[in-house]
Amino acid sequence: ISSIKIHSIFIIKNQFFIMKKDYVEFICNLHGYLIRLKEIHWNTTNNAEHLLCDEISDDLSDCEDRFTECTMGMEGKHFKIGDLIPYLPNSENLISMLKELEDEIFAMKKKLTEKESGLTNILDEMLEKCGKYKYRATQK
Repeated sequence: ISSIKIHSIFIIKNQFFIMKKDYVEFICNLHGYLIRLKEIHWNTTNNAEHLLCDEISDDLSDCEDRFTECTMGMEGKHFKIGDLIPYLPNSENLISMLKELEDEIFAMKKKLTEKESGLTNILDEMLEKCGKYKYRATQK
């Protein structure tokens, strides 16, 4: 008996685009965190938090890019414009958003296998950065 892998199916111009569901959802979540981070960035009255949001955004964007490109390479598929719909996190402040992101990363790591160790490495780097940024967000 072989295991069944759940995939998300997108219909694009009468073609089927299949990508592992967990990958798609996580990438959509990461993009949502980038949007929420920008909202926090524009909303803060604290210049240190404003600058920290810029730094976090750069790192998160890099991790999102690496994770997405790695999944596309593993799956042999490419995303097209309009394929991904961002999911915004619930948190509306920086520290709680970072904690929520950490939870999402831990949940994604649990879904990965040994064959997906490249993705695990990217997620581990993201966790390290979340810890650092949670600490730095408490400094005034």
